[in-house]
Amino acid sequence: MSKIIGLMVFLLSVTTASAQFTLEAVSYSTRCSGSSTGLVELTPTGAVGEVTYLTNLDLTALPAGDYTISAQDASGATASTSFTILDHPATCGCTYPTAFNYESNAEVDNGSCVFSTDQSCLADIVPDGIVGTNDLLQLLVEFGVICE
Repeated sequence: MSKIIGLMVFLLSVTTASAQFTLEAVSYSTRCSGSSTGLVELTPTGAVGEVTYLTNLDLTALPAGDYTISAQDASGATASTSFTILDHPATCGCTYPTAFNYESNAEVDNGSCVFSTDQSCLADIVPDGIVGTNDLLQLLVEFGVICE
């Protein structure tokens, strides 16, 4: 007597959709009017392997304007995104009153301040060639300020 054993086979098919390669941009305005201090943070999603940005721009020193950036992942897929860098209306310049090139109308310091480099007279805080009362008063005004 022979038995036939029925065997039932279920074929389970699982389809996974591959993620689409996209590029997201978060842009930041310039620090001051007319400067190249805007920047963008790019976030790739769904990329395979390393992402290469197809631009020769410095993405951390952008002037105000409209931009489109493209990128390519290791599989050859491409994505692009557009963004705008706004021009901040503030005036940049040297904001330290003790600097030679102090600009009283500057609202944002741009790192251009020039200070005395004459090491022979360090106590001449107000660079007028004389160590006097004005230097002492300026020291008292600045006393306790944390330098960065």
